[in-house]
Amino acid sequence: MTGRAKGLLFTYLRDWVVDTRGQGVWDEELAAAPSHVREVYDGIILASSWQPMKAWNGIVDSYFGNRYPDPNAGMAEFCAHLGERELTTLVRLVLKMGSPEFMLKRTGFLWKRYFSAGTFGAEEIDKGHWRLWLECSADPDHTAGPLTCTNGPAPWLERGMALAGADGTVRHVECRYSGSPRCEYVARWKSTK
Repeated sequence: MTGRAKGLLFTYLRDWVVDTRGQGVWDEELAAAPSHVREVYDGIILASSWQPMKAWNGIVDSYFGNRYPDPNAGMAEFCAHLGERELTTLVRLVLKMGSPEFMLKRTGFLWKRYFSAGTFGAEEIDKGHWRLWLECSADPDHTAGPLTCTNGPAPWLERGMALAGADGTVRHVECRYSGSPRCEYVARWKSTK
């Protein structure tokens, strides 16, 4: 079964590129992208629709690979923007009333909001120290590719932790695309509440 990515990711990426680099850059990049990526963008992309994972990985690899000396830095920049856009007023209110633990326990829900394949989990190691993981194949046709798993969850979760009153970091420390059985992340913070 081929995995899928939420349509809102495709529209956020396009809008972010146009806002930060201009319509011409987006048009050039889309013209250079693989045909299966252009087919998705030639259609109607609804925020709630599911699009082929292969197309998500294709546009991410193409755009960040061509436009950034360090594709990981570019993807992390976009994911920080995505975290800011997605953490709506209601979510911000809940996070401010909650805690980093409250948010980290729900990483599985957050992952499923964007991707149909993979299971995201979390466990507390110690106060202010959590381990998170993503279990799924290392198949870019089925699940998020290495640019997304390496740079996607961490900036998003760091923004959520900040809104929950914690100054902390989330780091991707193991990757299934580098031979590990699953992607692993370490979250650490000091509470500011």
